[in-house]
Amino acid sequence: MGCRATARPSAAAAAAVVAVAVAAWLACVAPAAIACATPAAPAAVAGPATLVPRAPAGWETLATGLPEEARLRLLPAFHYNRVDGATPGVGVAYQSERVLAPLVYVMGSYATGRDRFLGAAGFEAPIGDPTWLRAGADVYRRTASEDDWIVGELENSIFALLARTDYRDHYEATGLGGHVIFEPGRDVALTGAVRIQNEASLPTRVRFSVFGKDDRFRPNPPIEQGDEGLVSVSVRVGPYRVPRPGGTLGTVGYERAGGILARDFDYGRARASVRTLHRFSPRRAIRARAIAGSTREGRLPPQKIWHVGGIGTLRGHDYKAFAGDQFFLVNAEYLVKVRKNLFPFALVDWGAAWFGAGNLDRQRPGLDAGVGLKVGEEGLAVTVARDLRRGDAPLRVGVRVGGSF
Repeated sequence: MGCRATARPSAAAAAAVVAVAVAAWLACVAPAAIACATPAAPAAVAGPATLVPRAPAGWETLATGLPEEARLRLLPAFHYNRVDGATPGVGVAYQSERVLAPLVYVMGSYATGRDRFLGAAGFEAPIGDPTWLRAGADVYRRTASEDDWIVGELENSIFALLARTDYRDHYEATGLGGHVIFEPGRDVALTGAVRIQNEASLPTRVRFSVFGKDDRFRPNPPIEQGDEGLVSVSVRVGPYRVPRPGGTLGTVGYERAGGILARDFDYGRARASVRTLHRFSPRRAIRARAIAGSTREGRLPPQKIWHVGGIGTLRGHDYKAFAGDQFFLVNAEYLVKVRKNLFPFALVDWGAAWFGAGNLDRQRPGLDAGVGLKVGEEGLAVTVARDLRRGDAPLRVGVRVGGSF
């Protein structure tokens, strides 16, 4: 597809890769880059990244009864994919300087490819002062995907618009949810959430792309339609994002669909991840990620199945080469800074996905290795990797925006 090629790509494919790379880099560094999704939760519609939480001055909130420096913010949005087509949107949020999630927000967008209005509205309110506890709720109709952890919406929109490559699979979700967050410090948080939503299939509806090896987008797979009632709990240990100087972030979560909420789906699954960045010197660093998931109860509907392979996962394999209700993945990169904003690196990927919690010993995980070049540590990245378990495996070229995994 658009940004993957064998060792001998066609001229058209090469042109598409170059076009995506240039546009992706411009999008990555543009100061006025806009958000690209209708949010699933308040944190997804946080305001500009320049907002930095600070410790509250007690008199500010006690005197006014409102978080300090609360203000109204405009939330522009845009995304493009093979089911929605061009989807412009806009929203507003009443947001505190202290907490990045909005106090109140409302957003709307229009999917031109399927003539459908999408939207979301909700709130997140601090409880007490200091605000260790927050509670919120949302109502929404949005285009959802289980592939967020592989490719973000902005990056996917660039590939879809310029190279006719939509890496995410989509379905429509309409529902409501609520959550409570206990965060006694910046390096630990406990979240409990409940969600009830209807999930419906979406066909591929658009064809337009500036470039692309194929004449059409790949079909968007149908899902098992129905209502989902889900309760989840998760724990974060470490900063919300791994800081540039280095550090470690770990998360673990469990979600249960059905059970006391009944509805049409019945499953329980756990997922855990660890990310780390270690700097040996100002010019040398290693970054790694380990992530795993296991379905412990019931049966996953097709739209919830995990996939591994290709972009952001096993970079020497075809996209989504492995599928299952169990998976694990390890990625590692060793980077060397050779000049300002130029980082060649070596990479290793190891992982698999399969069905059945007791079948791990029967698996033959993928093992890939390769090299790459980054323009900025979290900017444009180009990789060349191959499957080490196959002697005749081709080299595969990948392009990423905003990091390589």
